[in-house]
Amino acid sequence: MGHRARVLLVDQATYRWTLSHSHRADNADGGTPRYHDCAERLVIRRDNEPGRLEIVFASGEGTAGATHVGEVKRGDDYLNLNRPGVVRAVLGEAIDRGWLPAEPGRCELDGWALVDSVLTRLAEQRNDRPR
Repeated sequence: MGHRARVLLVDQATYRWTLSHSHRADNADGGTPRYHDCAERLVIRRDNEPGRLEIVFASGEGTAGATHVGEVKRGDDYLNLNRPGVVRAVLGEAIDRGWLPAEPGRCELDGWALVDSVLTRLAEQRNDRPR
């Protein structure tokens, strides 16, 4: 993957995750390049399991660019995919939607379709913390 994987412990399972940013540069006029088709990609794998989960936040209408790899914004909604708690919420949502780490192959999900549910999970996590 080229990026150093980070570790996420969930119950008795160990997951590893990486973030990357991709885009297409257009420099047809020889001036400052223009970037198109930007995407933030979160890849999660469970140790000793063949499944690969890819959450893709592709640029498009209603989305904003990232200030650094892992930040995604839609309107006033913001997720920092560099934070383990956010990754845990994304993982939980993907599992609830049917991703099985033991199933071989790649499962790609549209990250934008998960934003509302992930934000709800994060709010619930904050409310469950002792004060």
